Formats: sequence, C-alpha cells, structure tokens
Amino acid sequence: MNTATGLLTFEQFLDFDDGTEFNEYELVEGRLVLMPEPSELHEEILEFLSFMFELAYRRRKLKYSVRKRNSLFVGKALSRRPDITIIERPKVFKDDQPTRGIRTKPFMIVEIASNNWSTDLVDKQEEYQALGVSEYWIVDYRGRIPAKYCLRGKGKKVIVLTLDNGEYLREEYLEGETIPCKTFPELSLSVDQVLAADAEDVI
Repeated sequence: MNTATGLLTFEQFLDFDDGTEFNEYELVEGRLVLMPEPSELHEEILEFLSFMFELAYRRRKLKYSVRKRNSLFVGKALSRRPDITIIERPKVFKDDQPTRGIRTKPFMIVEIASNNWSTDLVDKQEEYQALGVSEYWIVDYRGRIPAKYCLRGKGKKVIVLTLDNGEYLREEYLEGETIPCKTFPELSLSVDQVLAADAEDVI
C-alpha cells in the first residue's frame, strides 16, 4: 500500500487479504470496493453461461479460457472482477512463477446485474470500451434497470454492447428473443434460456 495516500496499486490489490473467505473486492481509483453478495439465480446464470461458452470454444477447438470473477487489470489503480471473462488461453503455465489476474485484453465480458447495476451500465461500460473489449453483455435478470436507461423499457433483458470503431453499439434483447453472440456466432441462446439458466434445450 502507498503509505502516503493509503491507495492500492493493482499489484498490491492482488496481495490483499481481509482475513475472510467470502468477501470479494474491486479496486477503483486505488480504493477497495466490496462487491455485493450474489443471489442463487445470479450464480446459476453465471455457471450456465460459463458452461455454454466453454462448450462453444471447445467445439471450435479455440485456445480460449473462461474465467469467473478473476481480477482484471484495467489500470494501475483500477481492477474489476467480471462475472465472466473470455480470454486467450495462456500458452505457458509456470508453477514457480504463477501469473495472477487477467492482464490481456478479453474477447468478451459478461456482468450479471445486481443491486449495483449502474456500475455495470455506466462505469464498466466506459472502462471495457476503453480497454477494447469487443463484446460486453449485461444480464438484467431481475429487470431492475430503470426505464429511462433502457432502449426498450424496464424489464428482464440482456444488453449486448459490441465494439465498432472504438465505441460500443448497444442492443437489448427481451424474453422470447435470441441473443446474437459476436464471439461465438454459432451459439444460439434465447433470453429465456439465460434467465432460466437451463442448458437442457441447447446441448
């Protein structure tokens, strides 16, 4: 920790331990921000999407990797823990010099919106755009994002942002609709399947 300012760098953040097993933090402007405790459905959606993405890249024999809530380097004093991050699989694993955190540009990020939906919709959107993440999904599984921030009204949905000339283009998909995936074009998932976290009809 910088003793003069009390702020953490990304490297110091990776070493931080508050002595508990359950708390998870993000690093914003050098300060720790406690992440909200996820609901059971939040975790089911996370596992469902992680499984579907892994299935998609293995079928195509891509050297990808799915990371769940790993620390992502965004800046010297800024780190996020996306629910899901799709990255290129590291070429070399060294047991004596383990690589900690995600330091490469992700292909895709998914955030499952909780009470802190505004962070996903505003701050993280700007950060991931600046980082050059080509595809960013926000799963509003409770329909909590207010209508004034939505293109198609308040309600359960999946927001998809895709990078075009350095800026995100935004689309919203509602129940009964299929979500296009730039990272895995062959993947056909409906909003209903994501919200139900049910892989039975898509395997």
